[in-house]
Amino acid sequence: MKKLLTAALMLFVTMQLGAQSKEVQSLIKSYEKMKTEISDPKKGAKPATWVKYAQVLSNAYSLPTNSLWVGLSSLEAKVVLKDQRSTGSEYQTIQGEEYEVVKYPDKDLYYNSEGKLSFWNVTDPAIKGVDMLQEAFNAYQKAAELDTKGGEKKAIQEGLVFISNNYINDAMAAYTLGDLAIASSRFEKAYLASSHPAVNKIDTNIVYYIGLTAHMAQDYNRSIVYFTKCLELGYGQNGDVYANLADAYKQLGDVEKSKEMLSEGFTKYPDSQSILVALINAYLESNDDPNKVLTFIRRAQENEPNNPSLFYAEGNVLKNLGKFDEAIALYDKSVAVDPNFFFGYFQKGQAYYDKAVEIQTAAADELDDNKYMQMVKELDATLGKAIAPFESCLAVVQDKEIKTVVIEYLKNIFFRLRTNGPEYEANYEKYNKLFLGEE
Repeated sequence: MKKLLTAALMLFVTMQLGAQSKEVQSLIKSYEKMKTEISDPKKGAKPATWVKYAQVLSNAYSLPTNSLWVGLSSLEAKVVLKDQRSTGSEYQTIQGEEYEVVKYPDKDLYYNSEGKLSFWNVTDPAIKGVDMLQEAFNAYQKAAELDTKGGEKKAIQEGLVFISNNYINDAMAAYTLGDLAIASSRFEKAYLASSHPAVNKIDTNIVYYIGLTAHMAQDYNRSIVYFTKCLELGYGQNGDVYANLADAYKQLGDVEKSKEMLSEGFTKYPDSQSILVALINAYLESNDDPNKVLTFIRRAQENEPNNPSLFYAEGNVLKNLGKFDEAIALYDKSVAVDPNFFFGYFQKGQAYYDKAVEIQTAAADELDDNKYMQMVKELDATLGKAIAPFESCLAVVQDKEIKTVVIEYLKNIFFRLRTNGPEYEANYEKYNKLFLGEE
């Protein structure tokens, strides 16, 4: 009985594959026929011929996924694809998300954790070796050139919209799979189709996505072209276009142009956090007027009062200006906002440690014994103030390298203070063993 069922199942699968193959064969036959017709001097001079050629290509392109849509449940897909059988499935983690990949002879379907279809990848196209959407776009373009009377206007418009929408789907799939350069190229093709004079629809979101995916792919020259185009179209994405454009120039080594873009963006989008953060970093890196930096930082703090890094950044600027106590207060504020913000603890500890080193250097040059002894006391007291923040940092930091640096600081501090009592000596032994990896 089992053998009979197996044989019946194999016959069923063969029949279904054969049926699908006939559909593919029919499309290929139509494709070859239309290639002949567009090459014919008379038929090739008619816009309708090129429209039909484009439609055959579009039908062939969409054949494997004709009845699918994003958001389709896996159960619905089984109903929709009732004439097709999957060849298996597997789980893949893509950009931190787990997908169930259901495989068919001509496509892979990617379902998210909720069991909804997110995207697909056609593995066996109906017409091989041909960029069917690109070829269809070229055909519609030719049809538009020939259609002087407008008889095929509607068909051309609908066809170009179809091409644009499908290139967007392909671009999103490529983006999810991490193929950023391919995603950028497909977004561009979607834009070219929708902005064709026959449709004349400028989608600024797509222009931005072209630039963004190019930027993420580190193709900075290409990203500059499309981010600049966004600005020409009046699309700033709340300042993100300026911030990304500035970063692209920075990555190419044009720091002044980068700062120019940020300043222009700040004028138009004074509340943009991405621009403010980029401005802060730009001015800090180039050692420009610190008061300008403070202006940007404080504006950013108004927008984002619960961001500890902004208070930390202001503390660093004030520390460099010699305003030590104000800097310490801001490091304290950063960890008050977020008790796990280890940078605040670390920088406070390092600030006291650096100040102690300055006192030690000055004491070495002091000839007056009384003043020298006073400076030694101040040195020990300052080092003592570095202990608590360093230990707080050690309690929350996960990074092994930073942990090692903090342990070395604590080891050196307790070595210096070891004669102040047995607890200092014990702590020195403790951190020395940690530093040497003995605990």
